Amino acid sequence: MNGPTHEERMDQQRTYGGRMDDTTTGRPAHEPSAARRGTGTPDRFTDLAGTRLYRRNIFAVTGLPADAKGRAVRAHRQRLETRLEVEQTWPGDTELPLVGGHRKEDVRAAFEEFQDPRRRLVDELLWRWGDRDFGCDCPTAVHRDHDEAVRCHSLVLETETGRVEATTQERDRLWAGAAAHWAELLERPEFRQHVAHRIRALDDPRLGEHTADDFLAGLPRLLVSPFGDLIAAPGLRPRLARVCVGWAEYAPFERLLPGVFEELVEETMGSIDEGVLSARNRKNEGRHEDAITILRERVLPAFDGLEPVRAFVPEWRYEEAAHVVAVALNNLAVALVDYQSTRSTAWKRQTMLELAERAYEIAPDSDADEIKANWDAIQDQFTGSEFPAAVKPIRWKKTVAGLGIAALVLGTVGYFLGPAWAVGLVFALIYMAVAG
Repeated sequence: MNGPTHEERMDQQRTYGGRMDDTTTGRPAHEPSAARRGTGTPDRFTDLAGTRLYRRNIFAVTGLPADAKGRAVRAHRQRLETRLEVEQTWPGDTELPLVGGHRKEDVRAAFEEFQDPRRRLVDELLWRWGDRDFGCDCPTAVHRDHDEAVRCHSLVLETETGRVEATTQERDRLWAGAAAHWAELLERPEFRQHVAHRIRALDDPRLGEHTADDFLAGLPRLLVSPFGDLIAAPGLRPRLARVCVGWAEYAPFERLLPGVFEELVEETMGSIDEGVLSARNRKNEGRHEDAITILRERVLPAFDGLEPVRAFVPEWRYEEAAHVVAVALNNLAVALVDYQSTRSTAWKRQTMLELAERAYEIAPDSDADEIKANWDAIQDQFTGSEFPAAVKPIRWKKTVAGLGIAALVLGTVGYFLGPAWAVGLVFALIYMAVAG
């Protein structure tokens, strides 16, 4: 279902008071795209995903308690609109304030979200409950643990995005606390009962198509979504990868973390493939020194960038990358044997040994023996060995040589039959290439 147009949103804003009356009595005045029918997952999870998931929270922005209802919401909105006529920002929830406050347009947008109980309930689960009496009969520990999970997670996101100063140790403690408290909460039946109670208490027909499980199912993915934004900064990746390893120890998150790094891994693999192809072309053109520069400055840094996140890279994917890079290094070292350079013999010897040694360090087990033999043979070339062994390039595996054809086939299949067929064919091609 499509969301409201700009004109519709402006109309909602102008007549908000009347619409809030309808919403809180259970009569839906407007039907925004709050739920994807057929999936049961509220769209609000997608809207909140990323490092701003708490900064967009309607309770954090407005400062309203989690059980606020129609009349209290309307009165609070009127007070805030008057205040924001003369002030630039509003601090929001004073019990757990987010640094920098919230602008008038952010506050206005937050109030609009109260119109739909499906969206409101998602935000309610992601902000502190305090000592409010929800009538849910939850053990005190459930509410306490929930609020601690929110506190740890929201605060660590403030630190990672540069709004709050904190040491690495403090950040690590906050990440660990957020993971432990959220994971424990997600596995407690009382938490599910709380969500079910709130669905009944909000008493709106639009919640009738949802169960507590619809909301709980979306929470883990939303909670790990900030990692996808944060790992865009290369300097943060090693530490955040270690943090993610800790999160992956908890059942609600263990299958989600590899997906967080999937785009990064694919981008890195693309950079490696492009760099290796470019280096190979330069070598074939006789421009060996340009090829060396490409491997040193583009390919090797990209490959080394996989190491911090290796726990989330499929083993076959990592070995494929290692094979591509090791063979490129080895074959360039071999090509230098007959390369007539204006550089000194010492430069040539040092470069060949450097490339061969790095190739051996990177090589997967399947390539190690051949590359080690070449490394030894290159050393023999410069040690005066009476019968130096011959060096030889290594053939690319079929999994690498067939990438161009596979990409063409997959693109065609994906276009006509959809991405699911394309993904299935990926694994089939990989299996046939390796097995063959």
